Amino acid sequence: MTHCKISEEFNKDGMRALIESDLKKDLHMHTRYSDGELTPKELIDMRVAEGYKLLAITDHDGMGGSVAGAPYAESVGVEFIYGIEFDSEDELGKDLHILGYGFDPENEELMDTLIYVLEERRNRNEKFRDCLNKRGYGIKPEEIWAVNKGRYVGKPTFATVLMQKGIVKDVKEAFATIFKEDDLRAIKKVTLASEKVIEVIHNAGGLAVMAHPMEQRRPDESFEEFKPRMYALMDRMVEYGVDGIECFHPSASPEQSELLVAYAKERGLMITRGSDFHSKENRNYDIFHRP
Repeated sequence: MTHCKISEEFNKDGMRALIESDLKKDLHMHTRYSDGELTPKELIDMRVAEGYKLLAITDHDGMGGSVAGAPYAESVGVEFIYGIEFDSEDELGKDLHILGYGFDPENEELMDTLIYVLEERRNRNEKFRDCLNKRGYGIKPEEIWAVNKGRYVGKPTFATVLMQKGIVKDVKEAFATIFKEDDLRAIKKVTLASEKVIEVIHNAGGLAVMAHPMEQRRPDESFEEFKPRMYALMDRMVEYGVDGIECFHPSASPEQSELLVAYAKERGLMITRGSDFHSKENRNYDIFHRP
């Protein structure tokens, strides 16, 4: 069964009960519709073979993966929730990711918001390509398009093209070297305010969840130093009306997940979990499990 648009027939309590059920679930996955490796069908097939019963595709700033995956998920008999992952920012933190679940994919405000975000990303990508080409890399539009048929273009796309052209040995090298140059770092993406993102998700009939709080930790910050900031960030999201916290995520150690669960329970928030799958060679989450 596919779940979208909380309504009289399927209210917030029903959605929350499904999300927090004992079903084997993965509620945070990315496909080729953003920066993932697999198509929605390939991803769903992989998870079904692993015994999962409840899935949500949460591509970045887009719902194409959910729209494409929903009918297939239903055809293979797995519970499926429409999902999305918005980037957002607040005065307390940048790159605050907000997951949306169970929204109406035809909601006008949601679609207008996504059009705005995509247009701003397109402008940024043009500036980024121009900046790279001033260095003589000769990146052509068709090379960008070929990465994933143009469904999603961002820094990982440019890194992939640079790797394919033999300029860097892998994607990580592009981020560690070329993308750290001052002129490239100065090209900032336009990011929505966290409060606005939560409002848009709610207005589209969905539930809003703060994704992977541990990823807000700075590289030079001990966990004890981070904890006050972590709680302040979550408190701010609660002020904005967030419905839940992603307590189980690869960036959180078991002990850290316990802290997040305790926080969520104390405030009556929904507890969610997800793999944040992008590829079978996902990024190394061990970096978040420092003392």
